[in-house]
Amino acid sequence: MTSKDGKLKVVGIGGTLREGSSSLGALRRALGAARDSGAEAELLDLKELDLPMYEPGRPLEGYGEGVGRLVEAMRGADALILSTAAYHGTLAGITKNALDFAQFLGGDERPYFDGKVVGLISTAGGEMAGSNANGAMVHVVHALRGTVAPLMVSVPRAWKFSDGDGNITDDGYGEKLEGLGRLVVDLASRLTPEEDRVLRASA
Repeated sequence: MTSKDGKLKVVGIGGTLREGSSSLGALRRALGAARDSGAEAELLDLKELDLPMYEPGRPLEGYGEGVGRLVEAMRGADALILSTAAYHGTLAGITKNALDFAQFLGGDERPYFDGKVVGLISTAGGEMAGSNANGAMVHVVHALRGTVAPLMVSVPRAWKFSDGDGNITDDGYGEKLEGLGRLVVDLASRLTPEEDRVLRASA
């Protein structure tokens, strides 16, 4: 939700269990641009959250603090940026597991990601897997009633374009990530829930 000082809240979810995750570094770059565009930005590092596997039917209070933090952050976001590593041709399991916890938003007045703009990022070791991962996330976001930002960023051969801390060092990909962060803020500031429903119905 919009913060008390009127700023949009953008929540970034990403990273892997590997130290120096490039998907986390890419997310930091995009969130930094969202913050520079006037939004409040919150980063959720999936390694830090240490989420258990989602178990259908298990109540929220049956999970730990990390799950509660994730669910409340998704609920309170005006927009989200998701960043995944691409493993074996699709999004990483840790990312999909985190998104499965959006089920706890299903009973909200605005369920799941309804009315929220969602930016997508993937990083990959090869050339093609990142695009596949972004494509898979498009299906997940649509199933959760979110609106995918029209710019998606995939960083192929991320080992070549990032440093030991996962930070994206290539200017071209860095500019794309920053552009995504700015776009998410711009779209979220202009998109009303009614407009969102029209967009999704025509997709």
